[in-house]
Formats: sequence, structure tokens, C-alpha cells
Amino acid sequence: MVTKNKRPVDNWKKKKWFEVYADPVFDSILLAETIAIESKKLIGRKIKKTLKDLTNNVRDSYYEITFVIKKVTTTKADTEITCYETKNNYLRRLIRRGKSKIEPVFYVTTKDKHKIKIKMLFITGAKYPTNAKKEAQKIIVDTVTEEINTKMLKEAWNDIIFQKLTDPCKKKLVKLGYVNKIIVSKATLKE
Repeated sequence: MVTKNKRPVDNWKKKKWFEVYADPVFDSILLAETIAIESKKLIGRKIKKTLKDLTNNVRDSYYEITFVIKKVTTTKADTEITCYETKNNYLRRLIRRGKSKIEPVFYVTTKDKHKIKIKMLFITGAKYPTNAKKEAQKIIVDTVTEEINTKMLKEAWNDIIFQKLTDPCKKKLVKLGYVNKIIVSKATLKE
């Protein structure tokens, strides 16, 4: 017995366009437009953008931000920042011979009980002995933890993304020697 081939269903006609907006840290600007059959399917989708795309500043092209869609209303999708990362090619350019590289990785908790994993990168002006490296790492962890513990999540992301955490660290690290560069190389929201 011969069966007739069923014609495949074209799902494209059922799909709707949704506008995806950035986290309130970036004043909820339009990030992208995406398509889905129903709004439930959008929740959890990730969108990566460079900081340059959001600020229109060429100097911010080395940083990437990952947004995740958390809430969808009619044709509008709201996102939340889940990851901030510095591109590897930029980090490689910073490191030179005759300098020490200190990379503490630690967890901090915001005032509204959100946990963020932070990785800092500290490039010294000259080689540091082991005890100075340990002291520098402790200063960085203590200073950043102290700063983040007093802030809500939105303020914490603002400080991380726009490198506002580096100034208090720099002021305390100067006593150990010349500070070449200190940046937040990666930050991830843990839930």
C-alpha cells in the first residue's frame, strides 16, 4: 500500500517578531529583534553584545556583555546582564616581560543577595616577590568585596562594567609599588 507524503507545515508563518531591550544599567535601549512562535520560547535566550555597541565608544570594543531574556510582555522582551568579559586578545596585549600578573578569582554578594563571581587582572610595574603578590591579591579581594557588599545589583554591574572598582584598588596597591594596569577581566552572575 502506497502512502501519500504529507506536506510539511511551514512554522515561519506562525512566528512573531519581538523587540529585545537591554538591562536598566543601559537605560533599556533596544538590543535586537528576534523571532519566536510564542513568548515562552524566548525566556532564557542569550544575546551577546560588545560594550561598544551599547555606548558608541570605540575604546569599549574589547568588552563583551551577555544578556539573558527574563521577561516577555506582548512583543517586548526584557533582559538581565549575566556575564561581562574582556576579550582575550586585549588581555594578551597587556602582559609583558619583567612584570607580574596577579589574577584573583572570588565571589561577592550584593546588598540584595545576588552572588557574582569576579576575576580581576592586576599587572604590576615590575616583578613582585611572592609575599607582595599575596598581599596585593588580599588587598584586591577585600577592597572589591567591601565595595560590592554595599550596592544593589544594578549599581554593582555599573561599577563592574565601567571599571569603577579599579580606582579604590589602585589607591591601596600603590603602597606596594608601581601599578601598571588593573581591570575586571570577567564577572558572572551566579544563581
